[in-house]
Amino acid sequence: MIPLKPGAATDELTDRAARLARGIRVAPKFSTILSWWTGYPLKRVPVEADRLDVVDEHEGMLLGLPAGTEVLRRNGVFVPLNADGPHLASIKSLIHVPRLGLTPEQLVLLRDGAVPIGELIPDAPRGTHYAIELDGPREPQAPAIMSRGTLYPGGMPAVLADEIVFWRVLRDRAPQHGVLLPRPVPTSVPVW
Repeated sequence: MIPLKPGAATDELTDRAARLARGIRVAPKFSTILSWWTGYPLKRVPVEADRLDVVDEHEGMLLGLPAGTEVLRRNGVFVPLNADGPHLASIKSLIHVPRLGLTPEQLVLLRDGAVPIGELIPDAPRGTHYAIELDGPREPQAPAIMSRGTLYPGGMPAVLADEIVFWRVLRDRAPQHGVLLPRPVPTSVPVW
């Protein structure tokens, strides 16, 4: 978040939201950054059954598919792995299954719905379109951060995901130290 005035004071929750949004922008997977932030592993719980649908023109453009192409629509939430705890984030995905290159065992896991798609295709790079902090009430189940990302297995867009992080995540815990992603090694730059 960029303050509007030099030296403008921000509260701790605003700082946490800005920090997590930055993490979402650079993380290799949404579930990875969310798990790191909360400090424990997560699982996906379906909100409704996955269903086959077709992409509209805009969705097709984002996935590099013609309008009317069949995709799998998923709607789920992330909760702590070992509990039926509170909803920490929601995720709605459009998945073009043929581009995933899944094994039969992975297809079973996809249909089961408990495994985040990013874990089924762990080497697929993620491109984050945006991760923005939202205005509104700061109640635990209110949206705090909205993001959109695309997974590119084999270099082709296959998954378009809209993600919402709830304020509960930001209110409960903020990592103080530690590095999620490797930092580039500094090199000397010759000066001529």
